[in-house]
Amino acid sequence: MGDHEDEPQGPPGRPGPTPPGIGDLFWIGTACALSVLGGMGLGYLADWLANTTPWLTFVGLAFGIVSAVLLVVHQLRRFV
Repeated sequence: MGDHEDEPQGPPGRPGPTPPGIGDLFWIGTACALSVLGGMGLGYLADWLANTTPWLTFVGLAFGIVSAVLLVVHQLRRFV
């Protein structure tokens, strides 16, 4: 009962996935914040130049959010 023989094993010689460390999680959080703020900032700058406030700010914010989600998915796939 204490043995874990029923659990699937990975290929021999290849270690299983390791959990993310605090540095990995900090980097992911920081990169998400920078993606969202950077997209929004670029949208705001484009709005200021084109005098279309607030539309390009929203577009930049949307691109920043999509970028952050894709970044998180890409980074967390390493740990699954």
